[in-house]
Amino acid sequence: MSKILVDTNVLIYSLDKNSRYHLASISLLSNPNYSLYVSTKNISEFVAVATKQKVEYSIITEFLAELPKNVKILFPDHKSLKIFYNLFHSNKPVGNKVYDMEIVSVMIANKIPTIATFNPKDFVEYEDIEILN
Repeated sequence: MSKILVDTNVLIYSLDKNSRYHLASISLLSNPNYSLYVSTKNISEFVAVATKQKVEYSIITEFLAELPKNVKILFPDHKSLKIFYNLFHSNKPVGNKVYDMEIVSVMIANKIPTIATFNPKDFVEYEDIEILN
């Protein structure tokens, strides 16, 4: 079974029925052939974007309650922090790229080889991961 981390944009598009990525997001999140993961950074980004887009709190709350039924939630730890420091030193990210780097550090620490995203440009500089888009 393929281990895949689900990027924040996939979560957002799964709620947005008007998005051209909606069906692909739903399909990914319900695919039994994948072992799916999100990091706590993805969750906080999801909440930030959803509230900025004025999604009702009840919808956000319900989504967050259902999320652990389909995906495993990963937390940063000492190992991922060490990887984060190394990536920071080698990649020198600026601004929001730091958040993507934190997600990548958690992926690497948890031996998750692939990220599913509709924004592959956010992750192309990381040679240690594969991108599913």
